[in-house]
Amino acid sequence: MTEIDFITAFGRLLRDGNLRDRFAANPQAVAEEIHLRRADWPAWGQLIPADVEFQAVVLLRKRLDLIKFLAPETCRRMGEKLWSVFHDYARASRPPDGSAKISDAFLFCRHLNAQNPEAVVASERNRLDFAVSKKRMALHRVQMPTGKRKASCGLQLFLRGRGERWREFFFYLGL
Repeated sequence: MTEIDFITAFGRLLRDGNLRDRFAANPQAVAEEIHLRRADWPAWGQLIPADVEFQAVVLLRKRLDLIKFLAPETCRRMGEKLWSVFHDYARASRPPDGSAKISDAFLFCRHLNAQNPEAVVASERNRLDFAVSKKRMALHRVQMPTGKRKASCGLQLFLRGRGERWREFFFYLGL
């Protein structure tokens, strides 16, 4: 296997919670496991596990902020449990490549849906599903919050033009 440089190894360490756990127990074994260049071992040995974990948490909080932007009501429903649930999810799964923020939000909502389906807002789940798909159109029946009433039935329509741009429309049914 090809050796990797310090920066690549450090990036892997920040993204992978299990790797950080193994690093805290035995940095040299992790250096061998990931095939770190021998010339970078002295710098690797200078890393402090608690500092690496702190930096990883900073990056996880940034990931969560992006998810809050893409699925705000779902995140609000989680309340105080949001951080601990996201932290557990994120330590076990690194952000996907490509359109990472949308894919990360999609995968987190899918993770939440498997654990606690009531927490995931259907319209947000539909939006993320459509965003990561290649579909040209999708139509969903959803319960829509309307203010005074708890919810009203509505339709959520997604249309994708040429390329990756898409639009979302809501149609409320009834009064």
